[in-house]
Amino acid sequence: MELYYKNETLFVDVDTALDDENFRHLKRRVFHIIDDYDIDHIVFQVSGNGRENRKKLQEMEVEYHQKYHGRMMIK
Repeated sequence: MELYYKNETLFVDVDTALDDENFRHLKRRVFHIIDDYDIDHIVFQVSGNGRENRKKLQEMEVEYHQKYHGRMMIK
């Protein structure tokens, strides 16, 4: 996984399987970055094991919209 910030957007490249432990770590890390830097736009770019990763990221998207008012996109 790679995280980088460009043009006021946090990009997260997800290229590994998101098992429960990896998913919790990713969610904690992304939410921490959002809180620290007040980022409103997040783009997850999924490759490899896409179907399962997308399902977990959609769960994260629901929680994101409950806590924040920005935009989150899953590609």
